[in-house]
Order: sequence, then C-alpha cells, then structure tokens
Amino acid sequence: MNKKFLSAILFGALMVSSTGTFVSCKDYDDDVTELWDAINGQKTDLTDKVTAVEASIASLQSAQAALDAKIAETKTAAEKAALEAQKAAIAAASAELAIVKGELESSIAKLQGATEEEMTAIKADVEKTVAAIAEVDGKVIALQAFQSTTEETLKSLAEADKALAGTLATLDAEVKANAVEIGKNKAAIEAQKKALEDYIASNDAAVEANKGEIEDILVALGKQQEILDGLKAFDVAETQQAIEDLQTETGKLSEKISTIDNTLEVLSAAIYKGVTHVSLMAGLSGTEGAFNWRLQLLSAEAVRTWTFGDKLTGAVSFEKGARSTFTQNFLIRVSPTDAVISAENIKLINSQGADMEGMVSVSDVKPYTGLLTRGISANGLWEVSVEMNKEYDAEAFKAATQAKDENGNYPKDPKYILYAVSLNTTLDAEKGTYSRNVVSEYNLTFEQDGAEAVRSLGFTVDSKDVAEIHNRAQQSEETQTKTPTEYVWNTDAEDFSEPIFDDKNEKCNTEEGDNRQTKEILPVTLKKAFTVQLDKATMEAATAFYIVLDKDRAVSSDDSEIEAWNAAEKNIKGINTVYNVEATKGKAEILIDSNVKDVYGFRVYAVNHDGSLVDPDGKAFYVLTGDAAEELNAYSVEKTWTANGKSEISMVPVADGVFGDWLKNVATVDYVASEVDTVAYGSNSKKAFTIKYAAEKDGIQSDFAQGTQAANVKFITIATTSDTEDYWYDDSKTYTRTLEFKNARNQVLKTLTVNFKKVLPTFPSTFQAKVNQLNAEGTLNAFMLPIESGAKGEKDLESSFNGLKNANGAYDKNFVFTFAAAVNNGGEVKDLEVKYDDTNKYKFNVTENFINNETKHAVTVEYNFGKISSKLGGTKDYTVKGGEFKNIIFSCLAEINTYAWATAPSLTYAQADGTTLFSNIKVTNTRDGKYTTTLDQLMTVAKDNMIADLSNATFELWSQVAKDGAIKEGSKNEYFTPNYAADIKYTVKENGKDVEKTDGKGIKFTPNSEAQNPEATVYSTLIIKAKDYFGHDADRKSTRLNSSHQLIS
Repeated sequence: MNKKFLSAILFGALMVSSTGTFVSCKDYDDDVTELWDAINGQKTDLTDKVTAVEASIASLQSAQAALDAKIAETKTAAEKAALEAQKAAIAAASAELAIVKGELESSIAKLQGATEEEMTAIKADVEKTVAAIAEVDGKVIALQAFQSTTEETLKSLAEADKALAGTLATLDAEVKANAVEIGKNKAAIEAQKKALEDYIASNDAAVEANKGEIEDILVALGKQQEILDGLKAFDVAETQQAIEDLQTETGKLSEKISTIDNTLEVLSAAIYKGVTHVSLMAGLSGTEGAFNWRLQLLSAEAVRTWTFGDKLTGAVSFEKGARSTFTQNFLIRVSPTDAVISAENIKLINSQGADMEGMVSVSDVKPYTGLLTRGISANGLWEVSVEMNKEYDAEAFKAATQAKDENGNYPKDPKYILYAVSLNTTLDAEKGTYSRNVVSEYNLTFEQDGAEAVRSLGFTVDSKDVAEIHNRAQQSEETQTKTPTEYVWNTDAEDFSEPIFDDKNEKCNTEEGDNRQTKEILPVTLKKAFTVQLDKATMEAATAFYIVLDKDRAVSSDDSEIEAWNAAEKNIKGINTVYNVEATKGKAEILIDSNVKDVYGFRVYAVNHDGSLVDPDGKAFYVLTGDAAEELNAYSVEKTWTANGKSEISMVPVADGVFGDWLKNVATVDYVASEVDTVAYGSNSKKAFTIKYAAEKDGIQSDFAQGTQAANVKFITIATTSDTEDYWYDDSKTYTRTLEFKNARNQVLKTLTVNFKKVLPTFPSTFQAKVNQLNAEGTLNAFMLPIESGAKGEKDLESSFNGLKNANGAYDKNFVFTFAAAVNNGGEVKDLEVKYDDTNKYKFNVTENFINNETKHAVTVEYNFGKISSKLGGTKDYTVKGGEFKNIIFSCLAEINTYAWATAPSLTYAQADGTTLFSNIKVTNTRDGKYTTTLDQLMTVAKDNMIADLSNATFELWSQVAKDGAIKEGSKNEYFTPNYAADIKYTVKENGKDVEKTDGKGIKFTPNSEAQNPEATVYSTLIIKAKDYFGHDADRKSTRLNSSHQLIS
C-alpha cells in the first residue's frame, strides 16, 4: 500500500479479492497513523539537528573571533601562519555547516505529505547529511588540538563539538568513526598547507633555509588531500584501512614540520587523542547519583565502640574516635567528545597549583552512562571517583582543605579551599611531541566531617510516609493487649552515643513518643515486594540501616501471633540484613512470600556515620497482606492541536461492565506516586494531570470518589494541572498516573492507570489553494492591484487560499508567509514576511519593480501554534512548515487580457477619417473565472484600473499577409495612421430618442495623403501599446487586436 497523508478527507474503498480477504478502513487508518508518527518523529529529530547546527555555527563564529587578538599580538611568522590557518579552517567548517543546515531544512520540507517510499528516500538523504555533520565534527575535534590557540577559542570549539556530537546518535558507529576521522584529517591537512604557504610568503629569515623541504611537504600533503577526497565514510573497511595508512604518513610529516618550527606544526591535530578542554558539570543534583561538588570523604568521629546489626549479614562496626573513609563521585565534561582519559591523567589542584597527592586519590574514571536531566547531553561526560587514602595525615588534610582566618586559626564555620580538575595529555607519550595541560573551574571542596547526625528516622513504605502508618504504640489491634513503650530521642540531651531509656537515670536521653496507634495499617500485596525508602535527611547522615520483624509487640492472641511471625520469617525476604545507605541509595525491598493473609509488624533501625542511632529504639510500621488488586485496562489520552490555535484532550470510551457494582464498596480513591506523574519546568514542579470521567462525550467531567456511580463512567479523560503551560510537558514523554480504589480496610480493590501525552501538531489540512489558483508546481500567479498611484501592488491571500478564514468569517491569525527576495530594505533585497494583522488581515503589497509577471519567489508557509514545545520553552513559538504553496509570481492583471473587435471597423481610402470607440474593443480576462468587458472599462476602478489613460498610448496599424493571417513582416499599413481621439461622434438613447454626442474616446484613423490607392482589400491588425497601472514600459504591455479590419479602395 502506498501510504500518503492527504490534506483533505481520506476516502477508502473496500477491496475484495478472489481469496475473500479484504483491506479494512481500520487497516488503512493504522497505516496512516504509523506513517504520521514516523513523519512527526523524523521532523522532530531533524528540527533538533537544525537547532544543534545553528548553535554550532554561532560557537564557531565566536571561536573565530577569539583568535583575532592573538593573531594581532603574535610576533613570529610561523605561529602567525598557524593561527591564520586555524582561523580559516574554522570559517570553512562554519560554511559547511550552513550548507548542512540547508539540506536538513530541505528534508523537513519534503516530509510534508510524503509517501512511505518518499520517506525512505528522505531518510537516505538525511543519513548522508548526518555523515557530513560527523565530518565537520571531526574538523572541530582537530581544531581543538591545535597547539597554538586561545582559551576562548577552545571553549567555543568545545561547545560546537558538544552540539554536533549530539546529532550523530542515529548514525552507524563505524560510519560515524570514519566520517570523524576524514574530517579530522581534512582539517589538519588543509590548515597545515595554508600555514606552510603563508609561512613561505612571509619572507621570514628562516624560510629560505627550509624552503625546499617545505615545498616537498606541500606536495606530500596535496597527495594526502587527493586520497581523502576519494574516501567515503560508508565504505567502512576500505576507508578504515586508508585512514590508518594516511595517519602513518601524517605522523612522519608532522615530525618534519616540527623540526622546521614547532609552532608552525598543526598536522598532528589529525592524530591527537588528548583532551583540549575540561569542565565540571553543574546542575546535576537531580540526576541519577545526585552528583555534586562538595566531596565528603571522611565521617565524623565515632561516639562509641560497638557493632550495628550484630549477628546480621553486613553488620557495621564502630571504634570510638575513629573516622570512616568514603568514595565520592563527580562528573566532568571533556572535549573533544571522543577523547579518552584515565585516572593517571588527573590531578586535583588548588589555585596555587598544590595537589592532594598522598591524601586523596582518583580511584576510577569511566564514561558516564546514567540518566541526565532534560537538556544535558551525555557526550564527553566522565564519572570521576575519588577516595581518601587509608593512611592519611589528619592535620595535613585539614591544612590542605580548609583556610585559616587572619589570626592563623581555623574558623568555627570552615572556609573550604576550592579545587579544580587538572588533566594532562600528550600527543605521543613516547615521543612527547607536545603535551597539553587543561584545568577546569575551581569549584570542588573536600569536607572533613560529613553530615551532622540526625535524631529522627524518616522513611516511606511504598511512597507512604511512615508518619501516616499504624504502629502499636499502646496496644494490639484485636485483643487490645498492652505493648512496650515507643521512644524518641530527647533532643535537649547532650549525649546520644547510646540510648538510655530509664527516666530515673539523670543521663536519660530518650522520652516516650512516636504514637501512631490511630493511623491506618498499610495494605500490601502477598508475593509482591514493597519498598522501604529512607528520606533525604536520614540518607545524608546515616551509613547503614536494617529491618526486622517487630516481635516485641507480637502480643495478639496469646502466643499465636509470635508463633505465626516466627514461622513466616523464613519466607519474608529483605529483612535481617544490614544495608549500606550509599550503595542502596537508602532503599530496601520486602517480599512476603506466603499465601497467609495477616497483619505483620516491621521495625527499621538506622545508624549515623558517628555510630549513634538515628532513632533510639527504631521505628515500626504495620502492614496487612492481601491479594493483588485487579488492574483495569490502561487508558491513553492525548492532547492535540488544530487550526485557529485550538486544542483538545481526547475522551476514551469505557467498555460496558468495567465499572460495576464493585464501586459501591469503594471508601477512598487515592493516587499512587510514580516517576512519570510529574511535570516540571525550571524550579516549578506539579502533578501532570488529574484523571476524570464523564457520562457522555464532551460532557461534564468529574473526579472519582466514594459514591461514584458506575452508570456515569462512560468516558475516561484527564485535566492538565492548573497554572501549568503546554511547554512544561515534554514533547516526547508519556505521563502516567494511577488511581487506587480502596475499601474501608484500606485494601486496594482495583487500580486504574491513565497515560497522557501531547501530540505536536502538523501543518493544518484546512489550508488549501482555491480552484485554479496554483499550477502543478505549486506556483501562484498573484495579480497585484494598484495602490499609491501604481507605486505598489496589493494582493489579498484570502482570495487564493481556503483556511485563512472560516465559514463564519473569522480569520485564523496564525499563518505566516515568507516570500523570498520580495522587499527592498535600505538598498538590500530581503525576504518579505506576511502575517495577519487586524487592519490588513492577510493583505500585503510589493513595490512595482517586483511586479514583472515572470520572477518566481520561493514561498515558505508556516503555522504558529504558540508556545507549546518543551524543546523551545517559554521563549519561542512552535511553528510548522507545509502546504502546497511553493512559489509566487507578482503579476499585472493586464497581462492576461485578450482583445477582439466587437465589430471590426471597415475603412475606405482615402475618403475621410475612420473612427472607432474603445467600447468597440472586447476584453476577456481570466482572473476570477472568465469575464468579458470593453477596453474603455479597463481604465475604471471597477476593473481595477488595469491600464493607464490611453491618451498617452501608441497606436500602430500593421498589414496582414491574408485575412485572419499573421502580420506581414516589416509592413506597417501605409494607408491610415491611428491616433487617440476624445471627440468621436456617437449616438445614445436619451428618453427614448437618439442623441448624438461628440465626446467619445477611441481611435481616429487618418488617411495618409501620399499613399497610392490600394487595388484590393488590405487586412490589417491594430496594436495598442499602453502603460499598465504600474507604469511599466509599453513594449512589455502590448495590446494586439488580432481580428483584422478592412481597407476598402
């Protein structure tokens, strides 16, 4: 099936074959939807690539400008030549990207209305374009390796590299590698040639001695260029081998050039694999791993000697006065993005160059593969791990990491010294051709004591805060048997090293508290894990935690409950194990692998880094096990946009019986927290939507609650959260929320999941050319109406296109038209943008010099949907290009007139003047469907003043070869001379009588007295040369009356 999007209604026929199979409407709709999604996805990807290329061009322009000052101050001819070559190479890369941008934009335009076959061709074109981007990225990578440069240039090149590398994900890895290497070699060789040529031309004193060798090198470089020009990235194996051979030769030439003058050498940039720029990554506190720049490598001193979780797996021992050492991670970005680094390359230095050697070691460096926040590319990211040396000098570490005050003392609130990452790489470690040392920002700190101990244990159980979950602070539920007291720390106490529960002891540091007896027991599902997650405060201070059954409070039904718990303990996974907070990110999962429905109590213990307990006796929570709730079928809801800036959220029908009598047992309806239920923009964060139901399509929407009637739940939809904007919602993300319907015991009966996503719109199908307005190429012949005495021509686009105005006369104000090279701005021809305004609507004008009936001006039609795209944020509108309108020609209406006699005049030579009125000349015009008028009417407002006053026209009479034949070449009629006349006699009816008038406007044919009397009828053609309403030259606007008149002798 040839799948194609139509901008109007899709008509389908049921095709039945001899085998009895058929293609249904739904099959076709699925095909269309699939292609629609493919086109939208491709458009989004290409638009992202265009944005990246534009950003790279801007960065390259900055990089180029940053070299000017250094070039101006450089004294040696060799270095100056190298810098000029670098500047030229940057300019060339920028120019190549401009071409690439055009190719990408062309592919985007072709996608509109593309068939499946056309999509395949477009993808192939795009792949070639992306390979071209990879080649330019290779050039940018090489440019970063030039040894003579500026920090500003390197920074801008790094930004360009980052942006370009982000566009290459879809390219085959080997093809990408080839393209990058081709680009690196081309840039280095071209720059080296220019540097050597400029150096020879400089007449520097050292040139003469090396001129012969330089010329030989230039010849060799030329041969290398020829090889590169013949390589194709898609010829994987062949190109790989050729590049390998090429780089061997490159290394030899590099050594020769370095021998002449090391500052002249740039060729080694083709094979340089080192780092040219490094920076610390900021803004990652919300990413996986929560990286930051405050490195806490030492715990506080332990307050007592003991073992936390004694006899449990993973128990942690503390020795009073000792500190624990930690490993901490942070992220760096390096350029070029394909650079490879290792721990040996890295030092941590302060602003005076002192490093942390002997105290802190870089234990590992690896490419970062975790999840990043929106807008951050993973290209060139590395995760650096640092750790304290086990045998460190505490005083030396303090001196290296904290600043003293003016009195030479350490202040109570430490002032931490800032450190940077220093990376050292060499071109060739053995030959040491040259090395480069790059340093990041100074933002790292090493903090000695870690987080302060906390005295309150916070966590959630399946996202529910423990503060809202039942414990047995007073008694058991069924038998009301008294239970042991729950304690919390007395925060006024001075010593928390070990809990003392005896309130008669003067050192008692605990008190009765944490009474959650009246809270609901948490329902959980048998054989399904539930999660215990420490809160942020606890995670920052605690080093370990574990979970056990709350056996001291298993007091229901005499000994039966404790016996049941003891029996079940072996089937409960996730308890009786000590968890490292950092390793587990404060999370543990518990699974009750049993079919017994019962109440179970659990108690969580956590220990601070200093060995003190977070809670003196742990914190308990109780669960009620039960069967899994039924998951209702998920519903997928979409927000879409149509013309006139309208949007709608779909309503999904509910099948009969889904919501039945079980709704009568619902006591509460709650949302379940998830990682994809929140929309965020900047510092704002809100739940993405609320789930709604309705009794009828487009009816009143309501929230699910106790008392919801099953008969009213016919449609499921959502409402986006108030005070959110469309661009907050990620363009490519599906948001999900789940409702739990619970009974009076808080057990979940059913769950309802709704997925929501926005679908970015395509170009409106309402925009279509009216009948006979566009030709097969999509060109509009726009007949311009004169304004400002013919200085300009005006056109209303609404007269040529549907969709600009609806049936009620309301305009869609969101179309934007751009006509290439159609306005003169200060002597420079620029594009003309036409958009709606309240005065002119979609009416525009151009000056008369653009109205020539032949020049095609390329047209871009865009529809502005406003600020709806997350990728464009709240500052830029989302626009879509499309439509069949491709070109426009600014034309004069007079150009499409045809002329004929109403009654051809018959003149007799040489009796008297012959006359005819302009009203005797018929004019046919096809502007808005065919209509006929007369020549005299073309000078009136009713006919748009098509031609100027004919009093200044030129009238010529030419003989024909025969009746109705062509004009006889070079043979003007010698018998009569036609001229304009305003005094022609004619007769009109007034009050039923013929009245003769003498003010008729027309043509007077005056006999030429010197002509010889004709012997037969002479058929002739009258040609009127007049100026049109724009004052164009008469010879371009000739009015020819091809119907002949007779000259009778």
